[in-house]
Amino acid sequence: IVVCNQEDRKKVIEALKKGEEGNLINELAAKAEAVVADYCLTSARYHSKRDYDGLVGFIKKNCRYGENAWQTPARLLSVRSNDILALDKFKQVAGLEPSYNNLVELDRLLQTITHIAAGFDVNFSKVPFIAVGSKHGNACGAAVGNNAIEVTKKMISGNPLSIFGGNIIVNFPINEEVADILINYLMPKGQRRLLDLIIAPSFDNSISLLQRKTDYCRFLVNPELERLNQSSLDSGFLSRCVRGGFLSQPNYIFVLNLQDPQLEKIGDSNKEEDLILAWAVGSTSNSNTIILAKNKCIIGSGVGQQDRVGACKLAVLRAEEANHDIQDSVAYSDSFFPFIDGSEFLYKKGIRTILASSGSIGDKKVKAFCKEKGLALYMIPDKVGRGFYNH
Repeated sequence: IVVCNQEDRKKVIEALKKGEEGNLINELAAKAEAVVADYCLTSARYHSKRDYDGLVGFIKKNCRYGENAWQTPARLLSVRSNDILALDKFKQVAGLEPSYNNLVELDRLLQTITHIAAGFDVNFSKVPFIAVGSKHGNACGAAVGNNAIEVTKKMISGNPLSIFGGNIIVNFPINEEVADILINYLMPKGQRRLLDLIIAPSFDNSISLLQRKTDYCRFLVNPELERLNQSSLDSGFLSRCVRGGFLSQPNYIFVLNLQDPQLEKIGDSNKEEDLILAWAVGSTSNSNTIILAKNKCIIGSGVGQQDRVGACKLAVLRAEEANHDIQDSVAYSDSFFPFIDGSEFLYKKGIRTILASSGSIGDKKVKAFCKEKGLALYMIPDKVGRGFYNH
């Protein structure tokens, strides 16, 4: 009998006493072989400078189902990293087993909230209260501020329609007052908001208020969410399965620094906190993306569009549908504007500050247009800070 983890010792002793070690022998042999395989892979990766790569996963959690209910079995496997924000470090405290989709949402929400924290830490030497709501992998609401109540309300108001049935992550404990806002704020009288997944550092006597009759709302906790900063970004290599193999690339670790000498500024803006919030959300949303922000709240989101002016139109449409005042808001574009049509549309709608990248043959025309109209334009070189995400 091979024992490679000390937590298995008691199990082995009890099985031997009962004479029931037969099945355990195979189980522990498989575990030992996986440990050795992981060691060999690590060594091969190092000696080949990553010409050989792969993953050895250890089952951590069974999911109710995969992306669709007929895709079973679905599981979360851990690579046993030391990352304190790894998915296997989150403890479920209530609700049904999470689905595959729930865990994908958790991973996406972590990218967004850690980018917000890193952006504020780098630029303002502080990490505010943060709340992010998502639906189908993209943030549909996000806000920062000085207290949990204000931030939660702003996050919901970003898009009250989309957040219904959505997912929430915050960097502060959820108490009964915050819970009441999550289920009742901006809802018609007599109706309550249903949520699918809520993630927080802790819950203070609030889970019973948030639970659904079917127990479909899942509750996950990780105390490290209260200590987010610029070092909280996921720096591990990203792998993505494709037919016949997998792709590998460095993670999304760029953090926009508004004092970066490579950042070109045409005009000045006093909306820098909104710019950082919009950048953090936009650079962790499916590209092409345009994000609108105002008063430390995301008010419009145009994600996953094939053309940039279309993303501008969708972001404005979302803001108008949620009855937001777009005047003097800021816009973030996850890449450059190839023509002036995008910036011209945003200007006509009242946006007065734009953050984008540079690198297009149309840059000169875009800059000239913004200068003529009095638009503040911030541009980071595309090769330095383009915000494409999750193609």
